[in-house]
Amino acid sequence: MKKKGPSEEELNKYSRKKMTLPLMEHASEEMKEPVWKLVKKLASYARVPGTVSDYKKMAVFAEDDAIVDVVLDTLKDMQYPFKNTDFIPDIMGYYYSIALVSQSMHRRDETIKLFNELVDYAISIRSKSALPLARNMDVLSKDYPDLADIFEKAKIIYKIDAIDGIKEGVPIRINRLYLDYISPDRVGEEYINVEKPQDGKVFVDVDENEFVVRIAENGKDIFTKKFKHCNYGLIEYAIIRDVLLRKHMDEMQINDASDSRVVEAMRTDLQKLYSDVGISVNNEELPYILDGHEKYDNTNLPKDVRDYLEEIYNDEGLKDAFFDCDIEIYDEAWVKDLEEDDSWFEDLMGPGESSYKNIKPFARDGSGGLWVVLDDEMIGYIGTEGECGIIARNINEFMNIVAVQRGYIDDFYDVDILKSVDVFIEEYEEPRDSDYNKEFNRFIRKHGFTKDLKKIYEYIIKGVTTKPFFQVVATDDEYEDSYSILGSDDGQEALEALIEMLEKYKS
Repeated sequence: MKKKGPSEEELNKYSRKKMTLPLMEHASEEMKEPVWKLVKKLASYARVPGTVSDYKKMAVFAEDDAIVDVVLDTLKDMQYPFKNTDFIPDIMGYYYSIALVSQSMHRRDETIKLFNELVDYAISIRSKSALPLARNMDVLSKDYPDLADIFEKAKIIYKIDAIDGIKEGVPIRINRLYLDYISPDRVGEEYINVEKPQDGKVFVDVDENEFVVRIAENGKDIFTKKFKHCNYGLIEYAIIRDVLLRKHMDEMQINDASDSRVVEAMRTDLQKLYSDVGISVNNEELPYILDGHEKYDNTNLPKDVRDYLEEIYNDEGLKDAFFDCDIEIYDEAWVKDLEEDDSWFEDLMGPGESSYKNIKPFARDGSGGLWVVLDDEMIGYIGTEGECGIIARNINEFMNIVAVQRGYIDDFYDVDILKSVDVFIEEYEEPRDSDYNKEFNRFIRKHGFTKDLKKIYEYIIKGVTTKPFFQVVATDDEYEDSYSILGSDDGQEALEALIEMLEKYKS
């Protein structure tokens, strides 16, 4: 005889999921088997739906009108679960059920009526758990236009969630450092929709469609940044930064928000609350007065390298241009951290002895490799796969090469391309194109760099063939010696082959 549904033991196993029993109770005998399949599918999800692919998981069930009947009747009887903490363990099952009926035209009027009631109720109680309800209407309205009007109304749920999250999140972060220094009410009063903000103080204005982070001086905006609902983590960061700044200004009795003493104290606190990457990304989005001008005077880098880093880091367009070439420039604190803890070398290369002892990192690439200064002169690279080598004889030639070639270094540090100047010129006779041509051309003009490909080729060759080669010889039998940036794991053979080809070319 065909099985019609779960045994009592199976049902008990899934009853911890709060959607299980309501769905099974609404299923007729004929529907218990298909509904049981749905229940087991719902129980397998670990998060609420958020992407189109998540919602599409329910499309096959939405094609069955009988299943839609069961799910819709269950949802209607459940009414408004947004305040019921007992419901939270199966919030995934609930919102996947919402997604299911959203994708069916069966009893569509009843579904739309239910959604309107749910949204109205969630707004009326300022529900903090109804965000997935708004997202459901947002994502699916593209395929189901009748959900668009509901989403227009549900947008305010995003705002409710964001404002409540900001008001709670700021004290949680700040009070890790300074217990009971700030409260949610104070954040709301001083930073959210403030009619007359204190001069120079950041505040957040919430309008119909977005959030606006603003700073005013003498009644005029000196900084304005708009954010959609999904970016309110950045708004929280902006307020935290301002709270910390004001705290140190009060304690130091300094009225100037740009004073280096309070800015440095604020930055020190931020480093205790956020990762270096988090600070870097957020500051790029919020480039207002508190960021100041980054210098590298407290590092051990040579002055010419410090000067280039200062120029690039403080020019957003130029920094993006170098980032596009996989050369990531960070602030002084990042450089100092690597200077104070040299464990990075063994992390990248394993236990070994280098042919150069004076190695100073100044930038990194996307894979975690480092650009370094060798003996305060030559520019080298240390990769994450056991490769290292000299890129240029000095920082000026390195910057010239990057500004002209405008691509990843390993695109043109290649034996087949470098085997002769003629091959190199033929490969790159067309000017290199980049989204940052304007920034690079300005950089070239400022420093009097050459665009002559013969000269660029000479810089590359004289750098990569400099002796002694930059190598790391393993001191542990479980590791291998480093290999040249020109080759793979065949050690220095590719570099030696290039040198041999060049000698033949000269003769």
